[in-house]
Amino acid sequence: MTLTERLREKISRAFYNHGLLCASYPIPIILFTGFCILACCYPLLKLPLPGTGPVEFTTPVKDYSPPPVDSDRKQGEPTEQPEWVGTRHVPEASTEHWVETG
Repeated sequence: MTLTERLREKISRAFYNHGLLCASYPIPIILFTGFCILACCYPLLKLPLPGTGPVEFTTPVKDYSPPPVDSDRKQGEPTEQPEWVGTRHVPEASTEHWVETG
């Protein structure tokens, strides 16, 4: 018996034993397969589960105090803004013209 024939025999025996197992316990096999498919596809389904909803935090009015304001700085001073805010560079119109030569 060659290596290929022995390998083919072992694979055939493994599939036959697996078939006997599935035929002997159909309900548990179907439930296990369904659970595996659900576990693999759950991120795609986006099913909300109890306790996974958005959490809302509230602060009672008596405990709220506005953030402190610096008296020496006014809101919107250029030092508080990033460098790129308000500086818009518009390129100058070019005086060169493209001429097609045929």
